[in-house]
Amino acid sequence: MSEAAPAREGAGGPAGERTEPAGERSAEPPPDGLCLVTGATGFIGGRLVGRLLGEGRRVRGLARAGSDTSVLEDLDVEIAVGDLASPSSLAQAMEGCDRVFHCAALVSDWATVQEIVRANVEGTRNLLEASAEASVRRFVHFSTTDVYGHPGARGIGEGHVARGFRNWYAQTKLDAEAEVCRVEATAQLDTVILRPATVYGPGSRDVIGEIARAIAGGHMLLIDGGRAIAGLCYIENLIDAALLALDHDAAPGEAFNVSDGVEVTWREFADDLAQGIGARRVRFSLPYAPASAIALALEHGYRLLRRSTGLSTPPLLSRQAVQVLGRSQDFSNGKLRRTLGWEPRVDYTTGLALTVDWLLRDHLPPPAHNL
Repeated sequence: MSEAAPAREGAGGPAGERTEPAGERSAEPPPDGLCLVTGATGFIGGRLVGRLLGEGRRVRGLARAGSDTSVLEDLDVEIAVGDLASPSSLAQAMEGCDRVFHCAALVSDWATVQEIVRANVEGTRNLLEASAEASVRRFVHFSTTDVYGHPGARGIGEGHVARGFRNWYAQTKLDAEAEVCRVEATAQLDTVILRPATVYGPGSRDVIGEIARAIAGGHMLLIDGGRAIAGLCYIENLIDAALLALDHDAAPGEAFNVSDGVEVTWREFADDLAQGIGARRVRFSLPYAPASAIALALEHGYRLLRRSTGLSTPPLLSRQAVQVLGRSQDFSNGKLRRTLGWEPRVDYTTGLALTVDWLLRDHLPPPAHNL
């Protein structure tokens, strides 16, 4: 399992809920300016595009040459071909844009360090510079609660400083935030940082879909019995926060955790998914330390195979997944509530039901009752 990195993800569409975001917005009406969305073909970016269009905003999605943009073809969205590694293509994509949502990232802890840095740090820097050059009014950056280093403590707030990282993904996301803060400090453009925890919901193929397939196949693995808090954030609640960050007068220069604040553990979440799709509850678990050691060995082995054979599939277990599943993801959403007036309007019961309905429609394999 790994978009651990929940928040951390693939393409998705509307879940069927009402689309009015919660909380107070700026008094001025929505601007006519163009919104650029990176990662527009992914789970979070794709849902964001749909909500922006639902608000009557003009949207341009950034996609690399050769990308599968089929999820956007039925939407009234302009597609700009560009690459975060190509400043000239970003300059063209940015023409006429008023606001930018940066959702794209390389979520991996077994890619090479150079690949992860190039995508998450240098790519963010290139996009920020192109935004400043184009006089963009606001830049909303999607980061992750992984920047806290998975401390496992309760009620982690935005001021928490990580003591160290065990994977390069988390380090590069923190370095990307530093790029955002650097540009904000120079007053080149207004920036807002969002730090989602475990994002779930209809369309989450790379995380929830993967977990559900593992449960259905009888090979899902929990860490320490699944006692850790999952830190769930329903996709529509995250998009509500993003839309508030887009216009709210108090948002610029701030970073916000985005988590629903429910104390659902991984065991409870896995059991609820299993019951919903008609599968057995998860039976397998490993203690944290052995799981982390196995994950590290698998990562190194897969890297060697990748260099020698061109292997493209991820390892069966990664340190990133072990950290997310084995350390409580309990992050305070108090600042987001107080500052932007955000509330998680989709509760866990409703979000789970909508997610299960989507999973059942997405042709999961039959549960392995014989295991």
